[in-house]
Amino acid sequence: MASFDDMADPELAAACNRLSAWVEPLPEGVLIDPASQLTENDLALILRHLYATRHIADREERPATVSRAAARPSVPLTAKD
Repeated sequence: MASFDDMADPELAAACNRLSAWVEPLPEGVLIDPASQLTENDLALILRHLYATRHIADREERPATVSRAAARPSVPLTAKD
């Protein structure tokens, strides 16, 4: 897969590069998570889409008041007891 080094967000670029390096050697279509039915094909599709759209967000104005935590994708956080 292609390198994500030219992304505006170096942390996201590094994470995408690590994920790409992890996905590349997997056999095509291998099941990664039985509970969610996530496959290697799913991850490859996501990475290809991220690569193709990596500069779109750079062109859009982002409000200066948005914090990094608020800009994260919506992922439920659970409290640990």
